[in-house]
Amino acid sequence: MSLIINSNFSGTESRLFRGKLIVGLLKINAWKEDGYGELDGSMLRFKTRGFWNRVTEIRDIEGVRVLGSIKYNLFKGSAEISYEEASYSWKFSNWMQQQWVVKREEDEASFKSTSFWKYEGELFNEGIPSAVLLASLFVQGHFRRMTAAS
Repeated sequence: MSLIINSNFSGTESRLFRGKLIVGLLKINAWKEDGYGELDGSMLRFKTRGFWNRVTEIRDIEGVRVLGSIKYNLFKGSAEISYEEASYSWKFSNWMQQQWVVKREEDEASFKSTSFWKYEGELFNEGIPSAVLLASLFVQGHFRRMTAAS
């Protein structure tokens, strides 16, 4: 499955397309590092906690049930996504942070940017659940904000 991702300049809203059909959306609050999104029926909220050791909780859309978490490693440009008792590793594929990959065993999804200034690109998926794809986009947004702040 291949998805096209278009984002506004600030990166606070990303739209996901399959061809010309919109199939998902991710909105991130730039001030609180919280967000919500939907992709192929998976509707999630993201709530970030902590200062030095940031952890993002992945919750259902009502924000009641915790479904997983995201733990960041800023120095390595990587993260660990836990979702419904499965662990996925997320990392940048190049030093310019224009490509990333998320994987678990043989399942893998990769993103390749098609624009230097704007967050646009193509997401190729081989077996990764849509909820983890949303979390992966949230992770990329998190690292983008961290690099912009420094």
